[in-house]
Amino acid sequence: MSRAVLVTGASGALGPHLVAELLRHHEHPRVFALFRPGRGWADHLCALRASIDELTVDGEGPPSFERLIPIKGDILHADLGLDAGERDRLLSDVEVVIHAAARTRFTAPAADLHDSNVQGTRHVLELARRCVHLQQFLLVSTTCVAGTATGSIAERLENEPHEFVNAYERTKWEGERLAAAANLPVRVARLSTCVGGERTGYVHRFGAIHQLLYWLTRGLLPTVPAAEGARIDVIATDVAARWLARAAGEPVDGLEVCHVAAGSHAIPLHELLECAVGHLRARLSGWRCGQIEPPAIVDAATFRLFERAATVAGDVVLARVLDAAGSFLPSLLYPKVYQTCRAERVWGGPLPLSDWRSTLGNVIDFGIAHEWRHRPMRAGHV
Repeated sequence: MSRAVLVTGASGALGPHLVAELLRHHEHPRVFALFRPGRGWADHLCALRASIDELTVDGEGPPSFERLIPIKGDILHADLGLDAGERDRLLSDVEVVIHAAARTRFTAPAADLHDSNVQGTRHVLELARRCVHLQQFLLVSTTCVAGTATGSIAERLENEPHEFVNAYERTKWEGERLAAAANLPVRVARLSTCVGGERTGYVHRFGAIHQLLYWLTRGLLPTVPAAEGARIDVIATDVAARWLARAAGEPVDGLEVCHVAAGSHAIPLHELLECAVGHLRARLSGWRCGQIEPPAIVDAATFRLFERAATVAGDVVLARVLDAAGSFLPSLLYPKVYQTCRAERVWGGPLPLSDWRSTLGNVIDFGIAHEWRHRPMRAGHV
């Protein structure tokens, strides 16, 4: 019986990029993709294929869709809610589990974040522990688990929790601890912010970085709080997917933590804003004629004064923006650089980082074209 890889989160922000990369590789003859119940298999497959078609560029090898097998399940349930036949099939065949499913909205209720990111991870680990041929549990985590730490961030688990900017960071940290204690061959892949497709700008699920770009596009965020010299660590989503697909075929002994991140190549905040503003001025009349001004980078105290002024002025829209921004912008007050040595060893050299200016421009164009809104998963061709 040929072995297989099981992927959770196939319909999430990273999912289509990751599934496409796995289908372009042949280390695992079958790719089981976990989808929540509620839609037929034809709908799931058509929607995923349509997304993969949209993010694929000319010159890339076509994915082998005949190797993709949808599985109905939910990480919120024991045994992932699988029926006995599907469960036994996975237990006997799966060699690698890539757990990418997570709730990633920073402003989600803490209980929902815990259910998905902690309890959900527990359920997937319990299933993986019973896979008789398991070679690797690849946990997709986030560099956000560093919380309020500053300076150089090592590729390792910390014995004591940091303070965190939001509940999302805490629950992902807790998920890592569960994986580390599972007594399995575990590789933790901490991804930095995945901004979108390198050449297409394709974004499957808009997140916090895209909300920031949307506010910037509309001129809704006059100030940004940041420490002096703050950098933003972003990578193209394709880069993360390619690294994960390769890591799935690389053996791991015990526990390994890797930062799939720009690291020392992280972008100075002022350069990212200058690049985005320059792109917007070339694209949108409001920017071109000076109706919209770029935001000022300020310290924490100044930003708090601005928040209070907006509240006193009764600006409802600005107050909502600032409230949402408060869930993630404060992370810029804790400058850090992620070490990437272990991730580079898995890759076999320097990580294949994209030209961030080109990628950022493509993502902005994609966001403007789609009005920075999630699109329903569409049924494409079969």
